[in-house]
Amino acid sequence: MTTRRFSAILAAGGSGSRFGGGMNKVYVELNGQPVIGYSLDKLLAHPLIAEVIVVYRAEDEEVLMPILAEKGKNSSIPLLAVPGGDTRRASVCQGLKLAREELVLVHDAARPFWKPEWVDKLSEVLREVSGASVALPSPDTVKLTDENGLVLSTTDRSRTWLVQTPQAFHRDALMKAHETLPADAVITDDCGMLERLGLPVRLIPGSPENRKLTVPEDLHLLPAE
Repeated sequence: MTTRRFSAILAAGGSGSRFGGGMNKVYVELNGQPVIGYSLDKLLAHPLIAEVIVVYRAEDEEVLMPILAEKGKNSSIPLLAVPGGDTRRASVCQGLKLAREELVLVHDAARPFWKPEWVDKLSEVLREVSGASVALPSPDTVKLTDENGLVLSTTDRSRTWLVQTPQAFHRDALMKAHETLPADAVITDDCGMLERLGLPVRLIPGSPENRKLTVPEDLHLLPAE
């Protein structure tokens, strides 16, 4: 069986407005290194990662580049960086344009404690579907409402998942979604783009530890590696 490798796109371009403090949350120090460093270490060490593309805010360039220089100096894997766009979708698209592999992995730099073995599982799943993501089965009942909070329906909890990253795709499928869907389409994750085109997406179990850093209080909830 042929081993296929990924171009990894690490999304680090968020404003971090909810985190506060005037600093992009992915550069906050956590247990001795910046949050983004955890994902860089895992990606650069993984045998299925052929290259890493960091998508960043232009105003963060001065803080990011020394981190990339330090992480990349002992790695044979290309470590690239490109300024993002005005939205997460636009930013991922910028990274996608640089990707050279058949498969792409998209991960949020604000999720430092993901598990490298998920990359292997996502790779296997992509032999059958166009896109895949790690996710958590919902521990709670989820209700859909209208804009006034009136309940429209209740999802079947046994089939309701909370989506995380990393997410993985056939590069051509994700690029087609970027080129086809209207710029104003409301889509909150990359898998959603494939869903809009009717392409199959599969979920694999993630972990509660794969928490996204959103507000300062989250620093106290993240596990120590």
